[in-house]
Amino acid sequence: MKRISKRDIILEAIIQEYLKCGEPIGSHELQTKINLEISPSTIRIYLKQLSQEGALVQLHVSSGRVPTNEALISYWKGKLEPAKAFEISSIQRIQDYVKEYGLFCTVEKSSRELLKEIVEVNKRFLVLVFNNHEVVLKYSDQVERFLSNLIGCEMRELKNISAQVGLYELFDKLHQIFAHSYLLKTGENEVYAIAEEKKDNSFIKSLLNSQFSFSLREGVYCDDFVPNGCLAIKHLATVEEDDVALFCFGKIESDFEGFLNKTRSNK
Repeated sequence: MKRISKRDIILEAIIQEYLKCGEPIGSHELQTKINLEISPSTIRIYLKQLSQEGALVQLHVSSGRVPTNEALISYWKGKLEPAKAFEISSIQRIQDYVKEYGLFCTVEKSSRELLKEIVEVNKRFLVLVFNNHEVVLKYSDQVERFLSNLIGCEMRELKNISAQVGLYELFDKLHQIFAHSYLLKTGENEVYAIAEEKKDNSFIKSLLNSQFSFSLREGVYCDDFVPNGCLAIKHLATVEEDDVALFCFGKIESDFEGFLNKTRSNK
């Protein structure tokens, strides 16, 4: 097992303390909070090194240090495991904690259904069979041949493809399936508050679009649709044994890990 260096221990301790209190932390304060025999003078050496590396920044001459956005991004990418599903204790519990942690969240039924087969019915209809849904289209030999090459495709990918190639009947029907997949959507006020603070509302329309998160795979996001200084995560989960996807968005210094732990089932 790889031994964790003092440098990494100190950086993680600073990040975790910053996520809790949102305040700069100095060497003496940090020394009392980490359960290690590291002297304040040694901590100061590492704080200087981490600052030179760009992992920490000192906001004022007399203040302690805080982690940079780059350090927080690296921390979250290493800490969060969005592809590892966990059981959500209850939808209501998520709603209770969203405001406390300053997040926007949605919970949606899993969109990881695959196109299993295509059944042709008397040259009149095509029945697209997914794991838990069936979609009926008007028969077309050309459409049947095209879709036959997409057996095994995820439903969300098929929805995107159908829009690109002009299969609007299929797109509309898949759109309706996804439109009824939300179990929860809460924290919209946080999105508007972040937009006002950053004087940037370019991301609001995308995030609040009821279809937006369906196009994402599970993962940690810190660019593209995510404004600077923010983070989004799409996490696999279950609710009462049903597969769902939990999407969260907030400032990068929001305690995503603490929020996820609060919403987990204690079973």
